[in-house]
Amino acid sequence: MDTSCYDELEMVEPIIAEEEDDEMPTLLHGWLQLRLLTIFARMLTPDCMAVPPVTFQGVERRFIPDVSVYRKQIPTPISEQVAEEIPPLLAIEIISPGQTMIDMVLKCQAMIASGVQECWIVEPANETVTVCRAEHRFALHAGEMLTNDLLKEPLRVDDIFRAEL
Repeated sequence: MDTSCYDELEMVEPIIAEEEDDEMPTLLHGWLQLRLLTIFARMLTPDCMAVPPVTFQGVERRFIPDVSVYRKQIPTPISEQVAEEIPPLLAIEIISPGQTMIDMVLKCQAMIASGVQECWIVEPANETVTVCRAEHRFALHAGEMLTNDLLKEPLRVDDIFRAEL
């Protein structure tokens, strides 16, 4: 696994626990969660589903992404413990006031190490989406397209931040 894009981050201590648990999200944060869930309801492939924040157990700690995408076919019967061990295919984090991009990149790196295929960091302040994969990360801006095998078609970054649902 090529981790060269994370080399500059190695000196920073990883986040140990979910710090967002004690804070209620802002209206903008909640609106973006709803917006993403609405977009995914029509754009995900038929075998996938988007869910609001749920917990999954990573390698070293638990994570609660703002939005997660899973395969619809979850093995049944399933216990709560087993369900919590299934990482999402796509995890989305929305940066809130007080969080930094480096914190989010480190969190995404830890989620990827725990089995998540791809993480998106949605940054409302500058209307960008940073895509993190095991092999690299890159930022997408207005006018650019997000592509992922879980989507029926590419998603315009602008559409995430448009006012109408």
